[in-house]
Amino acid sequence: MHSPCQRSKVRSGFTMVELLVVIGIVLILMGFVITIGGKVSKQAREVTERNAARQSLIAWTSYALDHNGDLLPGYRSGLEAMTPDGELISSSTIGVAGNRYPWRLAPYLGYNFDVLYVNEQNEFLEELRINDYPSYVYTVATFPSLGINSTWLGGDEIDGCFNPALTNLLGNFYCSSMSQIRNPQLMTVFASARGNSSPNGSGSTIEGYFKVASPAFSSRRWESEYDPNDSTSFGNISGRWDGRSVISRVDGSVDALTTEELDDMRLWADRADSKDWKLAP
Repeated sequence: MHSPCQRSKVRSGFTMVELLVVIGIVLILMGFVITIGGKVSKQAREVTERNAARQSLIAWTSYALDHNGDLLPGYRSGLEAMTPDGELISSSTIGVAGNRYPWRLAPYLGYNFDVLYVNEQNEFLEELRINDYPSYVYTVATFPSLGINSTWLGGDEIDGCFNPALTNLLGNFYCSSMSQIRNPQLMTVFASARGNSSPNGSGSTIEGYFKVASPAFSSRRWESEYDPNDSTSFGNISGRWDGRSVISRVDGSVDALTTEELDDMRLWADRADSKDWKLAP
């Protein structure tokens, strides 16, 4: 009879094979966690941008109510824009910053640019605010997360919206007041945007831009396919949410549409009566 001390010891550890199996299982589980965590994080960022689109739309509507129904001009020179300190933003000293919508919408946001700059764009803006205020003033007007449908809502002087010669020829082709909008349930006001890091377009594509352009004007504007490396291929629209762009409409709704769904002029121009509509006399 064997004494207790002669009994085989109970194995308390893992064999090498078991260790490898366990490590493999842990790595697989970690992969699932990272994937799920990444998806949740991206969904949270999209929700943040949806909220920004909703708050921007409220401010845009408030501007119209404060101006007897007149819409915020999408892009126009000669309009006053002020910093929170009451300093006039001059286009002669800070480029065209005052011509763009952000500084003119700012009072209706309480100058809270966290609404216009969300997620990664917000971190970039905050760094500029602290370290380079003149650049901050310009950047605020240039790379907001959401671009405005400037041509068809409020007007864009680059497209001749305020040129009497063009409006006499084509009529009042854009909406300058709330009362002119017949299809608020369709009309896009803000959309996820992207731009270029260099003013001449030679730089890299970055998220955020102050305006988005419709698929067509008097002729086709967009390319046949969305190019992730060319911000102008789809009018500065960004499909950063798995091929979708967050949009807000005049009627107050917020949605996320694919870049293909946005290729429909009825979502951009109130006069458009077909997907491929173009402006003509």
